[in-house]
Amino acid sequence: MADDAPGTATPIVENGGPGTLTIADRVGEQISRQTALDIEGVLRHRGSMGLITGADYPKVSIDMSLAHPRVQVSIAVRWPTQITTVAQEVRAQVHHELARLAGVTPHRVDVTIAELVPGEQPSTRRVQ
Repeated sequence: MADDAPGTATPIVENGGPGTLTIADRVGEQISRQTALDIEGVLRHRGSMGLITGADYPKVSIDMSLAHPRVQVSIAVRWPTQITTVAQEVRAQVHHELARLAGVTPHRVDVTIAELVPGEQPSTRRVQ
């Protein structure tokens, strides 16, 4: 009877071995949506055609069945703000949170600024 070499032993498997873990697309979408909303300047917003199409921002598309999915995030941003900075923060944070919470490292995260929503303008009226 020969002994197995170190590291080559066959593991004992109960109940047919390890299973699989499937994370639904909507879980990845919700993680990405909430992460985008946590970035300053990103707004929850119903677009101009939102009443007809039901399009609310942020809008996320992801296929969680892939080992390294492509994530598409469309956001509404308060105006005025530095939109390139906001887009970079959304991209970095979505990538980080999907890896941290779902164990999925995205291949890429594409961010689209779909709407600019005017913020409150400072009052120019003077009180005398």
